[in-house]
Amino acid sequence: MYIRRLAAGALAGAAAVVIAGSSAWACVSGPVVNLSTVSAKAGEEVTLTGTGFRQAHPVQVRWNALNGPIVAEMARPDNQAVNATFTVPQGTAPGSYVLIVSQVQDGKTTLSPIRAVLNVVGAGGQTPVLGADTTSDAADRIPSLVQSDNNVSAGTLALVALGVAGIGMFAAGVAALATSRRGGVTAEPARVKK
Repeated sequence: MYIRRLAAGALAGAAAVVIAGSSAWACVSGPVVNLSTVSAKAGEEVTLTGTGFRQAHPVQVRWNALNGPIVAEMARPDNQAVNATFTVPQGTAPGSYVLIVSQVQDGKTTLSPIRAVLNVVGAGGQTPVLGADTTSDAADRIPSLVQSDNNVSAGTLALVALGVAGIGMFAAGVAALATSRRGGVTAEPARVKK
């Protein structure tokens, strides 16, 4: 009887691990896009490549919003792959922008949008300083002037405390289970009939 319970527990644990693993694995599949560069100037050409797209619908690349201007359109993907060259819109201020790649049919999105970040730099190649006014000339800025805050928030501390408490409860449960198994019921020896 003890061996059956142990086998059932082991089987349930193995099933939980397999289900959790397969769920995590299922969440990572889908299209992927890459840019030829992570930084470009306004008016510069950038190439976007991608894999894992459905072959049934055309692909659009929008600038910085789900309904932003279309910077590239491609026909149906060839062998699930896309390749397009687009120009960073003229007059774009230095900063980080999102390219949104989606497949469409009859004007409706047929695939969850895939995002890629492109950093637009100034005419001299300088990146904008965090918090600086991007309308001023980039040459007037002090390079690499970045402020950081290393303070830990109360929310982070609460999450760490909950995690430690959860691990402690799990360890206490395992210890209680092991103790109860050691002090289990022992079977009486069989009586011999005379």
